[in-house]
Amino acid sequence: MSHLATRDCSCEMNLYAGQKRPEVCVHGNRFLTDAQLNPKPRKPIRRVSERREGEVRRQGSTLKRSQPTRDWTAAVLKVESEGKCRVCGSGSNVEAAHVMGRKHDEPVHPGSSVLYVDPNRIVPLCGPFPDGHHGEYDHKRLDLLSYLTLEEQVQAVADAGGIELARKRLCPSAYREEVAV
Repeated sequence: MSHLATRDCSCEMNLYAGQKRPEVCVHGNRFLTDAQLNPKPRKPIRRVSERREGEVRRQGSTLKRSQPTRDWTAAVLKVESEGKCRVCGSGSNVEAAHVMGRKHDEPVHPGSSVLYVDPNRIVPLCGPFPDGHHGEYDHKRLDLLSYLTLEEQVQAVADAGGIELARKRLCPSAYREEVAV
């Protein structure tokens, strides 16, 4: 048996096994379970150990999520030399956008903590992120395949692990299910 009640009126109901749960009461208010009506306070999840947090506070700095250091030299040179968005041709707020994602950046040399951003993994798109074509692509609302060079397409297929996986990322509209209204 489970107990249901509403917040706005005094309607209550007991449900037994096999009974269908009603969504709303006769007044149009939504039925909630006891757990939904009286949620237990949750203990916050610690992202950093207390010892590490103390060390950081003593040093006077703040806790930040660590990102690996990246060598953007060649990628930025490519974006600056093109100087405009590949999609619209705008010359303002052009950014280096990863074609298949940052996770494919590789160490400069084996064992290095610095990651190299290969120019073939980057395409110049207008921003600033999350606006412009950079944001459109990252939110899978832009088909980028026709704007890539052959070298960039080959690199995307290698990074994705196959031609169809690369096409899913580069042409999201071909895989989007249209909802009939």
